[in-house]
Amino acid sequence: MVECIRLLPIGYRTVLNLYAIEGYSHKEIANILEIEESTSRSQYTRAKMMLEDILVKKSIMQPKKEKSKWLVPVNG
Repeated sequence: MVECIRLLPIGYRTVLNLYAIEGYSHKEIANILEIEESTSRSQYTRAKMMLEDILVKKSIMQPKKEKSKWLVPVNG
């Protein structure tokens, strides 16, 4: 798992570590890294998605089943 986390871009990896492992809030991370709080949130979300993709590619994790498309609005 640690090796897979190391494959993430530095910004994603830093936010992931600070939030998920160290327990900092996104507000605290924003102050520490001098970024917007929304940037911290989006980098964390992207880090989780990228990490999931890495874990699936390395056969450490099974891919999530795709959500049913019948619930998607016609205009959306």
